[in-house]
Amino acid sequence: MELEKVNIWLDCDVGNDDAMAIILALFHPKSNLLGVSTCFGNTCLENCTANTIRILSSVGRSDVPVFRGADCSLRSVKASAEVHGKLGLFGAEKLIQTFEPVQNISLNDLIKKTAGEQKFVIIVTGPQTNIAILLRDHPELIPQISEIIFMGGTSGFGNATPNSEYNIYSDPEAAQFVIDTCKKHKLKLVMIALDLTYTCLLVEPIQQKIQDINTKFSDWCLEMLKEFQAAYKAEEFDFPPIHDPVAVFYALQPELYTTKPLFVAVDCESKLCYGRTVVDKHGILGKEPTLQFARRVVVEEFWNQMIEAIKIASKNSKIE
Repeated sequence: MELEKVNIWLDCDVGNDDAMAIILALFHPKSNLLGVSTCFGNTCLENCTANTIRILSSVGRSDVPVFRGADCSLRSVKASAEVHGKLGLFGAEKLIQTFEPVQNISLNDLIKKTAGEQKFVIIVTGPQTNIAILLRDHPELIPQISEIIFMGGTSGFGNATPNSEYNIYSDPEAAQFVIDTCKKHKLKLVMIALDLTYTCLLVEPIQQKIQDINTKFSDWCLEMLKEFQAAYKAEEFDFPPIHDPVAVFYALQPELYTTKPLFVAVDCESKLCYGRTVVDKHGILGKEPTLQFARRVVVEEFWNQMIEAIKIASKNSKIE
């Protein structure tokens, strides 16, 4: 029996874990990737866009349109991380680039062109700027969105500041706008926080499985991820968490997750805690939940399907 596909629009700031998210969205048997919009974040917008196109080109998927999105936050602030290397993607120069981002079309029109009348999921693995603007300017699109899933935030610690996770910190106002809009329109919003992604580590047995695929593309994946690991080792992690594909996996296998409806808000004012996600795990504030907070995932199955996607990507690879 043919699997029912999940239509996905992916919004990302392609660095190393975003690359894995694209691979999973392309090659999971339940996924139909409609297109990708890029945003500033792990590196500048130009690099994020080029990295996205490099991934798609290198696995023979130039049919997937790429929209060049926001180059700064709603407050006109630009951010850029260093953990993803000079180009925002380790080994990016080893990939090929065969097409350009779309021109002369808005993100709203491109989504409508690719989705038609079908329902679709939005997955955000970087700052939420593009999606905040989309929801603000085109609320008529909201009934067609089945859910929004974002990777970002934490329940009490940070990686950009002591209390703020990088994706949210890059544009807190956009993240809060998405929360408010989803609540207003009763649109399902799912938060994949660092609390969860830190359980999905690239441990040695997983690295060995990627090595065993033994193609030029899988070798590139492993080399890229090991560089990512080295960056995390500098922060006292033995193995790196692979954050972004965990958000994609939720769209495809939600039954493998445990979630809880919680009140979550973003601190957009504090000097010390700007960009912090306030996660009311115990209902202390007595406020109505604003989103579904993902608490657990079946980690072994996540990695099984991630490895399978890398295998298919390797078979489709155009790297010589």
